[in-house]
Amino acid sequence: MNRKARLVSIFERLLVQLEAGPYQPPGDGWRDPRIVRNCELIIAAGFAMKNLPLAAVAVELLAQRQPDTVRGIMYAAVSVGWLPDTSDKSYGRIQRILNEVRKRRVIPFRWIVDNIRSTEKPSSWSGLGDFADTVRDAYRLDYWASLSDYVCIIVEKDTVAGRVSPITRQYDVPLHPLRGFSSTSFTYAIADEWEQIEKPITAYYIGDHDPSGREIERSMRESLARLTTRPFAWKRLAVEPEHFEKFKIIPLEAKKHDTRFDKFVRTYGRRCAEVEAIPADVLRDMVEQAILSHVPTTQWARLRKIEAQEKASWKASMGRFESGGVA
Repeated sequence: MNRKARLVSIFERLLVQLEAGPYQPPGDGWRDPRIVRNCELIIAAGFAMKNLPLAAVAVELLAQRQPDTVRGIMYAAVSVGWLPDTSDKSYGRIQRILNEVRKRRVIPFRWIVDNIRSTEKPSSWSGLGDFADTVRDAYRLDYWASLSDYVCIIVEKDTVAGRVSPITRQYDVPLHPLRGFSSTSFTYAIADEWEQIEKPITAYYIGDHDPSGREIERSMRESLARLTTRPFAWKRLAVEPEHFEKFKIIPLEAKKHDTRFDKFVRTYGRRCAEVEAIPADVLRDMVEQAILSHVPTTQWARLRKIEAQEKASWKASMGRFESGGVA
């Protein structure tokens, strides 16, 4: 049997399997040509029949939203009907599948983010020319020094930082992942930084909508207010109660054993949601729009032009240095 015939045979069997399952696929979504192509890649990688449909859909969802987290793709798969719930069992299944598609090189490893990690290594170069290229490429004009506001993004956990960091890097905005309840040292470091800023400060916050998530935010905001003399605006981007309908989030139940349960229910009701329930690309759009609300378009364009000119000037200077034209 050739590859095409084998693929047709597999899809015939998949259709029967999906229609007989505990949940229904979204219409004829399994016939989407991109998902068909994903299936071809996954079949070539040697995936078992049992996981083929979910693997194909997971790859397509990730292609649309990357970079994203495993939990984010699990929520997406549930929302379109390819997983029955957000249980640990569902998470474990999608995690195993995404690990496999990365190991088998169906998708790049960088499409999945878990937390902000770095490798420790002293800087070194092959020579002065290599060093000059590094310095030129690393140089960025501090646009915000010329702007009237100071903006930072504070997120509850590393996984959220991984989702939004492409935007904060693009606009050179500080990103602070709390990793749960923040330590005094970490909070003080942010407050100390704010003490040096003589312009309006706006902190945008992203966290879970549940008893612990709301308490982490409250604790951080009040700690910063105590530790800095600088006034600041605090704006929560997500998750908010209106996001359940807006993004069709499947609500989770608040944990009754949480000591903050009663207070949360009185204020917000029983519906809870993790940040990962909001699509990664949508979350990045939220962050970008928040940042751009502080950036005059014409001024930003002028600063970009200045940066390009400075880089060109540096390149010319290094060219003379490397050629021996500078003593």
